[in-house]
Amino acid sequence: MQLLTLSLHSLTLAALGATIYLYYYTAFCGWKWKDSETRMLFLADPQIEGDSKVRKQGIRGEIDLIANDIFIRHVYTSFVSPYSLFTPKPTHSIILGDLFSSQWINDQEFERRVKRYKWIFGDPRGEYKHEFINLTGNHDIGYSRDITKHRVDRWEKEFGKMSFNRWIPSKEQILSTYNIDEDNKKYHRLAVINSMNIDEREQENYQTPLILLLHIPIFKKGGLCVDGPMTVVDEHEFIIEQNHLSYNASKFILTKLKPKFIFAGHDHEGCDITHVIHMNNDGDYSLEAYRTFDFEARKKESGYLDGKRTWVIREITVRSVMGEFGGNAGLFEIHKKRKDNGNEVRSKTKITNKK
Repeated sequence: MQLLTLSLHSLTLAALGATIYLYYYTAFCGWKWKDSETRMLFLADPQIEGDSKVRKQGIRGEIDLIANDIFIRHVYTSFVSPYSLFTPKPTHSIILGDLFSSQWINDQEFERRVKRYKWIFGDPRGEYKHEFINLTGNHDIGYSRDITKHRVDRWEKEFGKMSFNRWIPSKEQILSTYNIDEDNKKYHRLAVINSMNIDEREQENYQTPLILLLHIPIFKKGGLCVDGPMTVVDEHEFIIEQNHLSYNASKFILTKLKPKFIFAGHDHEGCDITHVIHMNNDGDYSLEAYRTFDFEARKKESGYLDGKRTWVIREITVRSVMGEFGGNAGLFEIHKKRKDNGNEVRSKTKITNKK
């Protein structure tokens, strides 16, 4: 009897310890620099479900929806709440698309999910100081075959424009068009592109670092990430489904826009890729992609990175925040290292994935 009681007490303590860890694990992982000027929290593909799940599963589905909302809210508030142990707080929180699980829901169900979404990521007391950015995904408005003006309008009414461009860390200079000619090297640029309709305008000033946010990842050969290249089209060549952007769209992004970093969602599993772009003598480009871990070893080879004719772009596909994938979050920060006299030397960046 005493052994049974001792076992129950041990299990209770173990469960309590595990619960405390789950609630406060973010305190054990954080930003590398306390004085980073820009700190971005990335959450990908929450894919909030709704009425169809309840119809299929009944009360079990309702309980699952409630639990899922509470879980994602906890992951989010663990990083941003002034009462959490996680310090400092992000300057930007970014949801990388697929806010909802289906683009085919009617307006009534859409409004119900919007209400739940705003409860999960809301700030009713006005305590959060960061900027909140929503990207649209294929499950929000559909692929090219499913996109309608009505679906776009209702999404933008609740969550803002699908594509925009701004300087960071300044929150005052918000730019509504993608074509920016101003030269301002004090800031990084943050661009959000609706990846189903890429505007073909070149990034002329590569010295101003561009951070590009997409929902659908860049094209890359199979075997590098869980999802290989795949596109399904209908009889009119409209996209029904795709894992990556097309090769041509990806080439344009890598060779003309030339972002320093790309953050995407969509595939749920997550991936870390370094793209190497080389300009050939004929003016065309050679594109290579490596797992970042493998690239770090290869770049030490003599002459592999050939100055101005070769550049690298890092692409992070952020693992989903859904419980099935461990409630993952991505952390990205920009830190400007300075000399003792206060003069700026260079910017340093750090990317971290946390479960």
